[in-house]
Amino acid sequence: MRIRPGIFILIIVVFGVLFGGRYAGWFGGRPNEVPFSGDTPAKSAARSSDFPANPPVSLPAPLPMVDGSKPGASPNAPPAGQPTPLLSVAGSADSANLIGDWEQRIDDVLVGKEEENQKAKRLLDLLPHLPEAGQVEAAQHLSNLLPDEEYPALAQTLTNAHTPEAVLDVLMTDVLNRPNAVKLTTLLEVARTPDHPKAEEARDVLEVFVDENYGDNWVAWESAVTNWLKENPDE
Repeated sequence: MRIRPGIFILIIVVFGVLFGGRYAGWFGGRPNEVPFSGDTPAKSAARSSDFPANPPVSLPAPLPMVDGSKPGASPNAPPAGQPTPLLSVAGSADSANLIGDWEQRIDDVLVGKEEENQKAKRLLDLLPHLPEAGQVEAAQHLSNLLPDEEYPALAQTLTNAHTPEAVLDVLMTDVLNRPNAVKLTTLLEVARTPDHPKAEEARDVLEVFVDENYGDNWVAWESAVTNWLKENPDE
């Protein structure tokens, strides 16, 4: 059976129309999106609006400090409106009162035309205002210039536990060369002064004189020293 040319051409045209419509619909528009199971297009739109792409982050408010100060402030900072106090340096006040040209000041006393006891008094006045090296030098001169009857003015420096030890060394040597009445009574005060650097040394010297160690019984020590001085008066 022969197919007539007209019918064959008609078949080709029909197929061409069908295929052309399908391809025109495929490439001419965007395929429909398939919603999630159970969601309608309205629900999908609402769901996407509930969750913005970049939600803002809200930080919690800073907790107040225990003492009521602001966070980040130093715990030692003064309250607002008050000036920050300056740091104090231990001993700065004493250092400010020390004599700078102490060597010249001591020389001026020594070359003066005053009596020795007057020179000793001037050195005693300078002593608290001298640095340690100056106190050592002044103490050496006082050993030669200060008369025995004026020694109590210097004894308070020896019995002071805070006197520099280099100065105490000079004064201990000096007191050992004083009359027994001056020597033993001063050493007794040194021995019973708490935390005195020369307390043990003073007690050892006293033990040599009274020939007994009374430990921390200072009443017994005083009685023994008094009795020894009565029995051995200075000439």
